[in-house]
Amino acid sequence: HESRKRSATTFFLALASLFIDIVFLSTLLFIFGTLESGIAILLIFASASAGIVLPMRVALFYASLVVLAFIGEAVVGLLLRDESLAELVRAAIYGATTFTTAILVNLLSRWLKDYRLVAEKQAAQLTRLEQINELVIRRMRSGVLAVDADGVIQLMNESAWFLLGRPRAREKILSSISPQLNKALETWQDDHSPDIEPMSLRGSQARVIPKFVALPGSTSIRNLIFLEDNEVVSQRSLEMSVHMMANLSGSIAHEIRNPLGAISHAAQLLNESEDIVDSDLRLVDIIHSQSGRMNGIVQNILQLSRHEKSRPDIFELTPFLEDLAEETKKSLPGIRLTVDIDASKSQDLILFDRSQLHQALWKLLENALRHAHLDAAIPQVIMTKKDLPGTGYCIITVEDNGPGIPEANMERIFQPFYTTHKEGSGLGLYIARQLCEVNQAELTVDSILGSCSRFHIRLALAESRKARLLKQLNTKAKKA
Repeated sequence: HESRKRSATTFFLALASLFIDIVFLSTLLFIFGTLESGIAILLIFASASAGIVLPMRVALFYASLVVLAFIGEAVVGLLLRDESLAELVRAAIYGATTFTTAILVNLLSRWLKDYRLVAEKQAAQLTRLEQINELVIRRMRSGVLAVDADGVIQLMNESAWFLLGRPRAREKILSSISPQLNKALETWQDDHSPDIEPMSLRGSQARVIPKFVALPGSTSIRNLIFLEDNEVVSQRSLEMSVHMMANLSGSIAHEIRNPLGAISHAAQLLNESEDIVDSDLRLVDIIHSQSGRMNGIVQNILQLSRHEKSRPDIFELTPFLEDLAEETKKSLPGIRLTVDIDASKSQDLILFDRSQLHQALWKLLENALRHAHLDAAIPQVIMTKKDLPGTGYCIITVEDNGPGIPEANMERIFQPFYTTHKEGSGLGLYIARQLCEVNQAELTVDSILGSCSRFHIRLALAESRKARLLKQLNTKAKKA
């Protein structure tokens, strides 16, 4: 409203001042009594000024007033001063010049205003794009450095700042912040080799893969340096290979499933036959056991290829674990399972996908039974549930009395298709960890070599703030 009021005030001020100028100059023209006095030129300039600051109609109105002044002066000179008809011709020429000047100046002024608006709009867009680019660079997970010809850092995003060991704001020289990276840049500038070996940065001890890009032109920034965390790159490569392998294996598993079912069914019919001799029963048992093993591998591969989404639900953990223990004792014979539940909070509620928690714990129990059989002792598995007071979390532990896990294999056991058991598929623990991660839980392991192995699932209680937030996010996802 204030801007509109200010514009109206400016318009009326220009309208009044130009009208006064034209009236004043016209009066002077009549007083001096000639079009050649130079006042006519001033009137033309006044009309042109109206074309600049006023709309076309108003500018033409003022031009008409000026033309009337020219014609009036010529008529007065012709009647009172006995001047020739040439004065009328001169007045007509001045009038045509006035109209032409007013129209051309108004069109030029309008074009300049439009051009200014376009320029201002483009400048605003460029400023916005610059802000967006800066925000994108700062939020990138890869480190980004912009370095000039003297090795001074002109731009550094947050990821690069962390990878370089959080240098102080006044530290800008690349060679002093990271001599290894500066040396790699100089080497690259000499031969522009695209193959750069991973390096460990001195400040953060992070292992990164640097990539260099030269900027053409005479800008102050000569090189861009991208820092890729080697662990992140390796993880992405692993995820891509697992995804491709899972899709391929899933297709193969679908083809294997039908003939495998036929083999298992035929073995069952053969086992029920009255004509089978006792010596062949062992062969039938082998077919049954190996078919069951193959079916388990197929199920794991199919589960790996489905990428099922989590559907968290709030339920009581203690009854769930008790039901799972009863099911385990019936379905996994030969296992001595002990369930130890913290009695301080026997009705803890958790936020988890019920079926996925069942799958994850079942795979941990199967793994515990399989490795507990490796020793001569009776296989014994302990499933423990313990609260973590004040944290909003609880821990479920599955412990076996097997031979333990060597320290070198502690992380490898969660990699797909890695197994140390002759009958294992190498997918159980990997799938269990994936199921925990999609439910914002954490699966870890610790082991005492020659004594036991313990797998821990750390999950959120429903009373915790985090669990409530996860439930809200899940509700929004279902609505979407």
